[in-house]
Amino acid sequence: MTDDDILAVPDPERALRWLHERLTPGTDAGRHVVTELVPEGYPAYVRVFHTWTLEEIPGLRRTWREMAAASGAHFHGELMGGAVRREVLSPPVGEQWEVFDGEPDPATRQGLVEILSAATAADQRVFYSYELARELRGEETLVWTSSLSGLEAVRARTGEEYAGPEHWWPEDRGWVVACDWDLCSTYVACSEALAERLVGSDLIEAVRVAPAARVDNGADHLDQRS
Repeated sequence: MTDDDILAVPDPERALRWLHERLTPGTDAGRHVVTELVPEGYPAYVRVFHTWTLEEIPGLRRTWREMAAASGAHFHGELMGGAVRREVLSPPVGEQWEVFDGEPDPATRQGLVEILSAATAADQRVFYSYELARELRGEETLVWTSSLSGLEAVRARTGEEYAGPEHWWPEDRGWVVACDWDLCSTYVACSEALAERLVGSDLIEAVRVAPAARVDNGADHLDQRS
């Protein structure tokens, strides 16, 4: 992948207009749903969990299902970090598990690209947008186009401080991937067939969710403790 394979879209607002028109407007600062992140009207929606890691022990990973089991929490599509963050590795005591916020971990990104590649024509350009992360820095929205395999090159070109991309989708809009800057999961709007591939793959940890499923920290009613 060379710089010539990554192109900046001249009018990013125009490139994003179709997407923004199909997002559910946020009406409550404390309650947010899947279709505020990815567009309404797709046959299926999938939550892709980011991996839990320990800074002190590189390479050690846990899934959300494993974290839920260790914490006595229910594993489900609206599981949030508060229900499992109490879990620490013992021994040694005190090393806290952390999850990637704002972007999938590298292994999950690689898995997503591999699965999506099987459902995307090889000659299709893919759009990658950086919106809120740049707005928070007083900068203009940025949208790149590249190949699906160019995800990591796009990230490197943009800079690690922006995380993301926040949205990515192919020219035919057959799927949309989104992750907000403070979310611990990525969400995908797609076809039924692609949803089955995502959920059934060993490369990522994913579950089907409803378009109105909550994505905020107050979503997890099953694991609320008095």
